[in-house]
Amino acid sequence: MRRITPFLALVCVLCALSACASMPHSGSVREAAKGGTKDQGPEQQVRVFAVPPKPGEQPHGMVAGFLEAVTSDEPDYTTARAYLTPEARAKWVPTREVVVLNTIAKIELVAGADERTYRAEVSGTRVGTVDSRNAYQPEQQAGAPYLATLQLRLGSDNQWRIADLPDGLILSNAEFHRIYRSVNTYWFATSMPLGQDVLVPDPVYLRSRVGLTSALVRQLVNGPTDWLRPVVETAFPAGTEPADRVVSIEDNRTARVQLNRQARLAQGKGCERMAAQLLFTLRQVSGVDSVSITGGGAPMCLLSDDDAAHYDPTRAAKTPGPTGYFIAKGGMVNVVPGANGNPPALPGPFGDGTYKVDQIAVSRDQFRRRIAGIDTGGRKLWVGDVDGHGEAQEWLNTSPGSLSSPTWDGRGVLWALDHTKNAEQVLALYEDERRQVTKVAVDVEGITAARITDLRLSSDGVRAALVLNTGQVLVGRVERRVSNGVPAITIAAPRSVLPSLVEVKAISWNGPDRLVVLGKEGQGALQPQIVDIDGGISISVASVNGMLHIAAPDGADQPLLADSGEQNIYQLSQGNNWIKVHSGTYPVYPG
Repeated sequence: MRRITPFLALVCVLCALSACASMPHSGSVREAAKGGTKDQGPEQQVRVFAVPPKPGEQPHGMVAGFLEAVTSDEPDYTTARAYLTPEARAKWVPTREVVVLNTIAKIELVAGADERTYRAEVSGTRVGTVDSRNAYQPEQQAGAPYLATLQLRLGSDNQWRIADLPDGLILSNAEFHRIYRSVNTYWFATSMPLGQDVLVPDPVYLRSRVGLTSALVRQLVNGPTDWLRPVVETAFPAGTEPADRVVSIEDNRTARVQLNRQARLAQGKGCERMAAQLLFTLRQVSGVDSVSITGGGAPMCLLSDDDAAHYDPTRAAKTPGPTGYFIAKGGMVNVVPGANGNPPALPGPFGDGTYKVDQIAVSRDQFRRRIAGIDTGGRKLWVGDVDGHGEAQEWLNTSPGSLSSPTWDGRGVLWALDHTKNAEQVLALYEDERRQVTKVAVDVEGITAARITDLRLSSDGVRAALVLNTGQVLVGRVERRVSNGVPAITIAAPRSVLPSLVEVKAISWNGPDRLVVLGKEGQGALQPQIVDIDGGISISVASVNGMLHIAAPDGADQPLLADSGEQNIYQLSQGNNWIKVHSGTYPVYPG
């Protein structure tokens, strides 16, 4: 229940109308359950039943009735199919795609070649599309028109029916978010260092009141979405299928998942990895804290929350340590103040003024947390230990004013932008076994580095968030390979997350599946927004005058941080208010 849901969106709207809006200062945006119990889900919401066509219904009513019938909770669209001719009923594939419109603007009828046929045109403004793998893609062009054509025919029984129509569903935005729920399936990141298995969330939209837990298991068995597939892998052996009764939830909060005999090819560690994928996926909707797998009727393995903790993509954020960092007066790095309000200086050369910096990034590494700093001239990049042990090293030295946007992925790789004139590039840097720094120039598919103004890497290291000089926010997948002993990295298939933005000041990952974006739409003001990485759902957060940067945590128990042109550091409180905590600039969390 960690994702922003339609029910929550409705609550937010109602609260806003009654001047009682509030925003949590930290953690995931969660579904507000009815009756106060956390495990109540979409099945508790109002159910919608389809109405079959009335005898003598005219063409306009047939089309309107069909569009209404597909919004019901029927698993197989039985009533909606009653609006179709037998031939159209056999051909129509409702799962091919979902076209999401702002609203269905109108249904216009055009007379056919004779009095027994009509053409109906359904129009609206496209918001997004869900493909056959249940992945959402927002519409890239604001206000993009949509037109679908349906053919109607008067049958021998003198009843109108729809004889031809496009595959898939046409839904208004409101109906889409009522019917579908955004959930993650989880997959293992590829090319991870030995012993560092980590799960990657893959957002999909599934019908919320039609066997959601079973649908999630089937989604896992069928594989990841097409976009994420090249950079993740699954623990499920080829040919694994769900058994007839897929999932049962027991009183001890264990999900028992029944698979076919093919699943038994994954034994020992393989079964544990399957269970980890299932546990992280199912606990979003069923409140379970352990998973038991049966293969071909034989028990295979049991995995609990505690045993699966090392697969958590946010595990580094759960280690003890300071809440955040910022740059104080004089270019020295301080720790965000705790309850006593006194911000301690970072131990070592980054906190004592030896290295004066104006941009920083702190690694997510649980065992050796490092800090990278770009000097105030934008020329040098230094790396040292957060605890101040040892000497800092110079990792880059380039043209003045060229370096920006340092960011660590979860694999110990440091990324940065180098805007050296006529030699702009995205760089990935890491230490090899001999503690020598390797520098890789990263190719960004379809985009020149000169257009990129900001860059942030996810904790799993397989996704990069980019800001372009046109105001676009893109998320691309990170593909790594070695060719003839030479490492190569590509940010592939970048796709827009918030196409409506015209200017973006800053971005930050908020856990493994959301971004916080500081940007503006049209002539509006700069506004922070929390947005799902597929762009499906976003929600606005309060702003600070002159806000320049924003930082979000990977963990669930820390507040958003921001700064302003007045060189103040702010923290978002429980009441959706920003509270000044100290003077300074450039707040960051590890990442």
